[in-house]
Amino acid sequence: MTLVRPELLALAPIAAALLALAVAAQWWRLRRLQRLLGEPALARLLPAGALRFPLARLGCLVVTAAALTLAAAEPRREVAEPPPPAAPLDLAIAVDVSLSMGTADAEPSRVARARQVVSQLSEALPRARILLVVFADWPYTLVPPTDDPEVVRYFADALRADLVGDRDQGTALSAAIAHAGAALATRPRAGARRVVLLVSDGGAHDDPESVVASARAAAQGGVEVWTAGLGSARGSALETGTGPVLDASGAPVLTRLEETLLADVAAAGGGAYTEVSDDRGLRSLLARLQDARPLAPAERRERPDVVVLLALLALTAMLWEGALDGARNARHAARTGEAW
Repeated sequence: MTLVRPELLALAPIAAALLALAVAAQWWRLRRLQRLLGEPALARLLPAGALRFPLARLGCLVVTAAALTLAAAEPRREVAEPPPPAAPLDLAIAVDVSLSMGTADAEPSRVARARQVVSQLSEALPRARILLVVFADWPYTLVPPTDDPEVVRYFADALRADLVGDRDQGTALSAAIAHAGAALATRPRAGARRVVLLVSDGGAHDDPESVVASARAAAQGGVEVWTAGLGSARGSALETGTGPVLDASGAPVLTRLEETLLADVAAAGGGAYTEVSDDRGLRSLLARLQDARPLAPAERRERPDVVVLLALLALTAMLWEGALDGARNARHAARTGEAW
C-alpha cells in the first residue's frame, strides 16, 4: 500500500484533537445550561442524556475524520507488474516404437499409452506448435511442425511397436534427440520455447553417456529435453510376432523402465522427467508443459478502489453519529412515557 500524498496524514491527529475539543466544549455548555435552568421542566429542553459525555459521538466523528484524511492521502494498492507473456511453445514429441514398447506393463501397452500421451498433449496444448517423431534404431519425422492438433492426433493413432521394419529394431535415444531438435529448426518461431519430449521406456542400445551428452548439447543450443517414462521397474518379457525373445541361455529377455537414464537425460537437457504410465503422472507432465501458455485475460480481477471504501466508511460513521440523538430520545421516551 502506498500513499500519493502522505503529508496529509499529519492532519489526522490535528482533526481528532479539534473534534475532541469541540465535543467536550459542547458537553460543557450543556452541563452549564442544566445547572442554570435548574427547573426539571426547563431541563427537558435539553437532549436526553446531555449530562453524560458523548463518547459514541466522539468515536463516530474521529472515525469520519480519520477515514477522510486517509482518503485525501490517496492510498494505492501496490500492484505487482504482470509477468511477461509466456513464450510460445514449439514441442517435438519423439515416440519410441521399438519392440520393447509392445510390452503390456503399462495399460494397455507401452506404445498404446504413448498414443494416449500424444493425444492428450495435443488437446491440452492447442496453441503449441507440435511435431511428431518416431524412432527405433533410427528416427523419422512422422508429422512436421504443425499448428493443427487434429493432424497430430490422426497420425498418433497409427503408432505401434512394429511400425518400423525388423532391420530397424534398436533404440537410439541419442539420434532421436538430435533429430527432434533439428526438426524443430525447420519451422522456427521468434522467441519460441523449444522442447523435445522423449516418450520411451529408456532401453537405449547406445551408450548412456552419449545419450546424456546429446541432451546436454541440445540444451546448449536452446532446446529443452524432457523425458516421459513408460513401463515398470520389474519389467516384462520382450516378444515378437513369433514369440518371446530369448537370450543365449534360452531365458526370456526382460525389458524394464530405465528411470535413471531418463532422469539423467532430462537433467542434462534442462527439462524434467515424469513417469506417465498412469494418469497422475500424465497430469503432472501436462501441468508442467502448460506453464508455457500465456495467462488468460479472464484470470485477472479488478479490486475496489481504496479511496471509495474509505469514503463509504466516513459516510457510514457520519450517518451513525447523526442518528445517535434520535435513538437516545426514542429510548428515553419509551422508558418514561414522555415525548422529547
